[in-house]
Amino acid sequence: MDANPERLNMGRTLKIGSFHIGSALSDILLSAVWNRILISNLGLPAGPVALLAALRYLLAPLSIWAGDKSDKQPIMGKYRLPYIWGGRAMMALGLLLIPPSTMLLAESPGSPLGWLLATLCFVICGAGTLISGSPYLALLRDSAPPTKRGQALSIAQIMLLFSFSLAPALYGALIKDYDQASLWRAVLAGVVLALPFWFFSLLGEDRHAPVAMATEEQLPLRQAMGMIWGDPRARNFFFFLSLGMVSVFAQDAILEPFGGDVFGLDVGATTRWNAVWGLAVLVSMVGGTIITRKRAPHQQVGTTQLGLVLTMIALALLGVVAILNSEAAMLPVLAIFGLGFGIQTVGTISLLMAMTSDKHAGTYLGLWSLAQLVFRGVGMALGGIMRDAVLALSGSYTLAYGSVFLLEAVGLAACIGLLLRVDVAGFARGEPPSTHERIAALADG
Repeated sequence: MDANPERLNMGRTLKIGSFHIGSALSDILLSAVWNRILISNLGLPAGPVALLAALRYLLAPLSIWAGDKSDKQPIMGKYRLPYIWGGRAMMALGLLLIPPSTMLLAESPGSPLGWLLATLCFVICGAGTLISGSPYLALLRDSAPPTKRGQALSIAQIMLLFSFSLAPALYGALIKDYDQASLWRAVLAGVVLALPFWFFSLLGEDRHAPVAMATEEQLPLRQAMGMIWGDPRARNFFFFLSLGMVSVFAQDAILEPFGGDVFGLDVGATTRWNAVWGLAVLVSMVGGTIITRKRAPHQQVGTTQLGLVLTMIALALLGVVAILNSEAAMLPVLAIFGLGFGIQTVGTISLLMAMTSDKHAGTYLGLWSLAQLVFRGVGMALGGIMRDAVLALSGSYTLAYGSVFLLEAVGLAACIGLLLRVDVAGFARGEPPSTHERIAALADG
């Protein structure tokens, strides 16, 4: 036992966080390598492929179901691990459908069996990700003392970001030019490497028995969700997370096309943009985690607000850059965006932990995961739709892209206002909502 119960066990946190190395290996294979092969190498239309990738967002309610089950329904005496391992086993099996589906689509782009296998791959992998996701977050939360839960999750997220920067190099070495043999080699390598990381990270964990195991405290999922949603602080936090995802990720699908349409840059140049802001995110997350390591999760509201302000300024500047067609300003603006988003992420991760009750940790984290997953997808879709709509009306690429970036900045300003309405400290202390909060919630309703 740790001599200081309030001290983060760094070795254990790094061990559990290594789970994300396997996550990066599987996610990059599915969302980057396969997408590129289907669209670029096989020449399939991007629309159906993007639709398949979006299927996972339609399955997002599974994260609430799995989180709730992991709170109160053990399997062979374990609460979190069976759901995590079960979900990851589904992912591993789903990934093995990539080569046969690709082979069928390469032979005939309209192959019904090929599209069926591709659909099954995305559905099985998406379901596995969601079923394992919120129980994993709950396990990570269980492993850390209350004042260090945000720091533990930040460390795990940093490991995920770092792994995402390395995994593409592995697959790039395995698939120099597409053929079935190299695709099978990459898929098998990804699965074989991911499984040990998932197994090692979870081995010997799940030592914590959740506090909500007493029969009288086991609320059915519907009642638990009603209790959570009945708290105006939880509702406002859900709206904050959702609007934040929309506002940040509306640029995700259009940033690289923006470089091509407005500045005439090639794929390599716009890909380097991702490296610039991605590196800034990693630097600010590491620095932010170190600087705020002594703060309790509920004390990270100021950190989150600082990140929101920086990200908002960067997106506003990006809108101006687009409208003025100022390519020279792109890299500094992207660096500010990455720094702001990294700081915002460190703060928000801590608030996720502060806004989670011990009695229903999996259910809360499932709801927060749903907000982030679904509205990230909504943001990506809205960004593309708005770009197309403004382009059709104005005929100007600069206005089309600039309007998206400026609207994202407005959304983040609204997020700051929403966060001010959430009494994070009171929630973390277990206090009921104030009369003022209840009246405000009734007025909004």
